[in-house]
Amino acid sequence: MDIDLVICVFGCDLLLNYREQIETINNTWGSICNNFSNIKLLFFLGETITDASLHGPNYIRLDGVKDDYLSASYKQFLGLKYIYENFTPKFVFCCGTDTYINIPKMISYIKKYNHNNLYIGGDHEWYRQIGEYNIRFHAGGAGFLISYYCLEKLYPLLEKLMDNWIEVCDRNKIEYLKPACDISISYYIHIYNKECEMIIDKEAHFFDVDYKLAFVWSGNKYSSIITCHRMTIEDFYCFTGILNENNFYM
Repeated sequence: MDIDLVICVFGCDLLLNYREQIETINNTWGSICNNFSNIKLLFFLGETITDASLHGPNYIRLDGVKDDYLSASYKQFLGLKYIYENFTPKFVFCCGTDTYINIPKMISYIKKYNHNNLYIGGDHEWYRQIGEYNIRFHAGGAGFLISYYCLEKLYPLLEKLMDNWIEVCDRNKIEYLKPACDISISYYIHIYNKECEMIIDKEAHFFDVDYKLAFVWSGNKYSSIITCHRMTIEDFYCFTGILNENNFYM
């Protein structure tokens, strides 16, 4: 394995508010990634380029991908395809641009696991019925980890996975789940990678709420938060200040 962790962030720089989220990541937890040689942070974006578009090696433009309501799923799957073809990480972490990661805690966290066939997420046990399958999934807002070997199993499917998922949703009359990239990846892991071990983290390290609610849900312990979601720009900077003052709770 040439790297411990690749962070796959699906984003949009076409609209100002989403572009500001990306820039805020770069000014907060994204900048911490630069202190670790074993981490790679990548943003997967639609193909449209404007005068305000972001440029650099960490911004990957995906041919044929728009910035519409379905684009997050395309960016997730094609982002994973790109990662598999260009890196051999022990783990990949997938999230959107309103998710915050305590990077030192994340690096420490993944060291407790081997990097066999794993799919790791938060403490909630979410389920959706899809045809004959009752699919358990990790909430995508908080983000989730998949190991390289899990990614390897998915790789042959990834290029056409979103098109296939749309067909699955149409066939089962669950059109509202088409943009649900967290449910869709769980579905394909369940169907095509039955050996994968799905780990529900009972310590609640991955929170599908902002840092203030995560603090309450964790029993008033910022130290329990590895990721949190639904973060505003102000939240990013406030939580970064808390982490800096407390050595990232390491």
